[in-house]
Amino acid sequence: MSDTTHPSTAPQNLRIPLKQLGLRAGMALQTRRLVEGTSKKESQYIGAIESKGVMVGPIGADAEQTGLTEGEVCVVRGFTGQYEFSFVSKVLQTFEKPFVYTLLAYPTSVDAQLVRQSMRVKMNWPTQVKLAQGAVLGAMLVDLSTAGAMLNTPAPIGAVGEDIGIDMLLDVEGTEVSVHLKGRICHTNRIAADNTVCSGVAFVGATAQDKMALGYVTQTQRGANA
Repeated sequence: MSDTTHPSTAPQNLRIPLKQLGLRAGMALQTRRLVEGTSKKESQYIGAIESKGVMVGPIGADAEQTGLTEGEVCVVRGFTGQYEFSFVSKVLQTFEKPFVYTLLAYPTSVDAQLVRQSMRVKMNWPTQVKLAQGAVLGAMLVDLSTAGAMLNTPAPIGAVGEDIGIDMLLDVEGTEVSVHLKGRICHTNRIAADNTVCSGVAFVGATAQDKMALGYVTQTQRGANA
């Protein structure tokens, strides 16, 4: 099993429906007005009604504006953990109540690159992360595969490219197996809804025994989720 594309194969450029991305409320986005000299703005996905519109908002509960103006055109970019994507849309309306958000025209399709084959299974396990500086941080294992994992933490675990340690207790045929792995941070996203950070990590130097334990857990968990 692998959750990455083959090194010899470049990510494929796709045109797919927005709903295929599997966006979830709180996912981080970047919005930028198509006006010369403007810069990107950190935003978040709130929700969408197919063929009607897409709602995006600013980061932070006390944010007062999205930086977008009704009638102008903007480009939206993001990463779902599986797809890197972008689309161009028109600002239909801006709102201040009941909360600050902007309604964008629903795109007929989006430009996307599949950068990870979806072989991970959803989890909800507490674990521990040893940061590059040596501190230990409690984390929640959100999903898992033999090649990597998604971790949810109350604070950032490091910069993209940094290595961290991950300690997990796995249930293998009723026996607790302690697994100590090294992971390299591939991407991070702040989840505005609960002010946490999701970080995707790729395992580095996992032993054959580690991979067997991870494979057993992902297979059994996939069966339980089916």
